[in-house]
Amino acid sequence: MFAVAKMPKSRKRLRPKRRRRTKLAIDPLAIESMFDEVARAPHAGAPLVLYHYTTWGGAQGILTSQQFWATAHDCTNDMAELVSADSVIIDVAKELQRNATGAAAEVLSLFADGYAKLQITRMVSVCMACFSVARDDEAQWRKYGDNGHGVCLGIRVLDEPGPKDPPSALVQVNYSEASWRSDLTKHFGQVCSLLSRVVASRKNCELGLSALYRTAAFASIAAKRREWAGEREFRHVTLVRQKLQGQLKEREANGKIIRFLPISVRADGKRIAFSEIIVGSNRNAQETREQLTSLLATKGYKVGDIEYPEIIASAIPPWDPSS
Repeated sequence: MFAVAKMPKSRKRLRPKRRRRTKLAIDPLAIESMFDEVARAPHAGAPLVLYHYTTWGGAQGILTSQQFWATAHDCTNDMAELVSADSVIIDVAKELQRNATGAAAEVLSLFADGYAKLQITRMVSVCMACFSVARDDEAQWRKYGDNGHGVCLGIRVLDEPGPKDPPSALVQVNYSEASWRSDLTKHFGQVCSLLSRVVASRKNCELGLSALYRTAAFASIAAKRREWAGEREFRHVTLVRQKLQGQLKEREANGKIIRFLPISVRADGKRIAFSEIIVGSNRNAQETREQLTSLLATKGYKVGDIEYPEIIASAIPPWDPSS
């Protein structure tokens, strides 16, 4: 179902060419392409099931439409979304720049000077549907599962290609600043090692700069502050270029306009594959089981198929939502 994203690699060989001084630009398609290989990659290390806590109305909408709502990066509940790693990204670039020479030094300088204007959120809208490896977790029931009045959807992670357009992938969230720094140092260093062996031609610098921006974009997407670590999040990320912003829809929540993109997690109109659906502790389990059974049947789900869920009640005791 999902394609699991890994830190992008620089695959193109840098070849020496005649040096020409000219302004360099980053094509948004170069950032989109970081998902190309990911979408075809096997799911090594991926969880077998991911969980999505939602209200009862949200669950009905997902089952009926067979889609999730991926929220635009600037409409989430984290004010630091996609910028948590920015200072680390610039720090790593400047640290490497101190000892860099030739094409590597030039590209690192261009990157550090231009990052604020070419950060991924300036190039594309990043829309995210959030999932967790935490099963039947009280904190997430309280925060996202309508205080136990909602349901938790257990979604199977199947080893199959996902939808191709727009580009999307499943990304495991990284809550460790030390890990961000280590990964960036490693991958930036690999790009600089290649650049140090070639002439600082326009083409070589473009390739190197593109590689740095792709790596930084991935780090931005995956990074989240440590205070959110308890959510143990995987996010289904979809990139929407500026000229395709019309694809985004809007809804109102708590007096704010939330932009979102309805997304499918399986290609070719295949139904969402459920492992289980857990009914919240503060919801009538028997009544909800009957409602879910009827709704699943109307969407063509059949008992025994890999898509059909086990419907169970949460093991967490009921609680007073006001507590």
